[in-house]
This record gives sequence, structure tokens and C-alpha cells, in this order.
Amino acid sequence: MASANISELKNSLRELYLADQRPWLVGFSGGKDSTLVAHLVFDAVQSIPEEQRTKEIAVVCTDTRVEIPAIVEMIETSLAKMRKCSAEQKLNIEVHLLRPPPEQSFWVNIIGRSYPPPNRTFRWCTQRMKIDPVTRFVEQRMGRWREAILHLGARRAESATRAQTLAGRETRNGLTRHPDLPRVWVSNPIQFLTTEEVWAYLLQTPAAWGGSNRNLYKLYNAAGGGECPIQIDTSTPACGNSRFGCWTCTVVEKDKASEGLLQSGDERMEHLLGFRETLIEFRDPANGYRDMKRKNGADGPGPLKIEGRRELLKRLLKLQEETAQRN
Repeated sequence: MASANISELKNSLRELYLADQRPWLVGFSGGKDSTLVAHLVFDAVQSIPEEQRTKEIAVVCTDTRVEIPAIVEMIETSLAKMRKCSAEQKLNIEVHLLRPPPEQSFWVNIIGRSYPPPNRTFRWCTQRMKIDPVTRFVEQRMGRWREAILHLGARRAESATRAQTLAGRETRNGLTRHPDLPRVWVSNPIQFLTTEEVWAYLLQTPAAWGGSNRNLYKLYNAAGGGECPIQIDTSTPACGNSRFGCWTCTVVEKDKASEGLLQSGDERMEHLLGFRETLIEFRDPANGYRDMKRKNGADGPGPLKIEGRRELLKRLLKLQEETAQRN
């Protein structure tokens, strides 16, 4: 079933490529779903004669500078292979690793601007560090592009919320309007695939840019505490419900991916997980690190006090020394 579905997706992307000259953007996070979408895009272009590979394509990935180290290493390796593959095979695919500007970095916002570590109701980090760098990149390109298509790895099987979001969007020829970029159309080519189908394909197929996806599987395996069975068909439970993010993330109650990597032997995570607890400590108003008046003048837990920011910087510099010695 999975191979039939994937074959249909490849054909659809090939037809979409040849249908017009609208440039493509490919969102890549390094996770299993975005890796599969990048696979399909590379496969589609590779199946087209070289003289017809005229469409501009940009693979875009964001590095918040506080990503889990093992994820950063894997992403940088994959992007380097993509660049090499595109150049050697003349695929006309650019690869971009985007980062927030220094003034919007995690530590500048917390220590410099006194923002408290984020929580579910004040999640300031995602917009500034992940969404804005991509938006700026796209807006710069749209200055010379009339329209563009953005391919993403969202799947309905990920969660009920994701399924409802995808189902509720108006589509035209299988594409939906981007909510914030009106000249950008969004493609979700793998939205109907199951997690089992994603892993089945990735484990049975060499990476389109060279190598295999075994290291990606091992990373999910480690982040899940070694509980991922080897995927041989769609009847076996799937590995890969882990979500990789920033090691500083205080939005989630428990950072299962970071803890799983530590349990699996990645000793770098010990100090980083310890500092995450420090961030939670500084966010708690009961510990005295925050003003009890917000910046808008309302009563309630507000920004970090200057004394708290100095102490946090001191501990951060100590963490830097500890991790440098370990490396």
C-alpha cells in the first residue's frame, strides 16, 4: 500500500513541476515527514530530463541556535549532501539554512529584553526564531516571483488538531492559500500517509541525495528511549512520535526527546537538560526573579528583573564552559 501511495505522489509532483514555472519552496526540519517530502521533490526533479529542469526550487531550514546538538549535526550533514547532489546532477535546487538575526535570538530576548522563558500562553519564541526567518526569506524572493508553491510535511495522522486544520482549508487543484503570504500556495503532499507508511518508505529507500535514512531512524529511536521497533511492514507499531525542538524549550512539560537522547548515551544533554530546569526556575514568579507588574502596567508576573538576568547570564556562561570542556 505504501509503495503505491508514494508512486502516486511522485507522479503528482512531477506533473505539478511540469505544469508551470511557479518556483517551489520546500520546508525541511530534518524530521521524518519533511525528509520524506524532500525525498519526493528530489525524486520528481531527477525523473525530468535535464533540459527541462528550469524551475527554481529552494529547500529552507531554520536553525534557532538552541536546537538539540544531535539534530543540528544530522541536518547540516543532510543539507550538505543535498547541495552536492543538486550541483552534480544539475537539479537547480538551492539549499538554505536560515537563522534569526542576533537581535531576535533566544538569549537576547531573555537576558537582553527581559522576556521570561516561554510557556503555552506566552510562546514568543516560535514566531521570532522559526517563522520570521522563513517569512523574510520568502518575502525577499516574492519581490521577483509572481507566485510560489510551498511544500510542507504536515500529515492528518499527526494529531486531531492537525487533521482539523488541514481539512478546514480551502483548496484549489490540491493547493491551499498560505494564511499570511497571499501569493504563496501550500502543498501538503503526504497529508494522507500514516506514520507507518512514512517510515516504511524511508527505511526501504536510499536517500535521494545519497546515503540512507538509518541515522534518522536511530535518532528517533534514541529520542524515544530505544522503544522503536524495526519497521518491516505497516502492521508493526511505528517509531517516530517524538518531536524534536529546542533544548531550551519550556513550553512542553517534559522534554522527552532530550531525555531519551541522554538515556541513549548522548552525554551532551545532561548539562543542557539541567539548564532547562534553570529556565523553569527563573520563569516561576515564586522564586523572585520576575517583576510583579507587566510591561503594559497590569498586575501579574512580568519581565525578568535585572538581577535575575545577571544571574542567568552568569549561569549561562558557566554552562558554556562546561559544554566546551566536554566537547
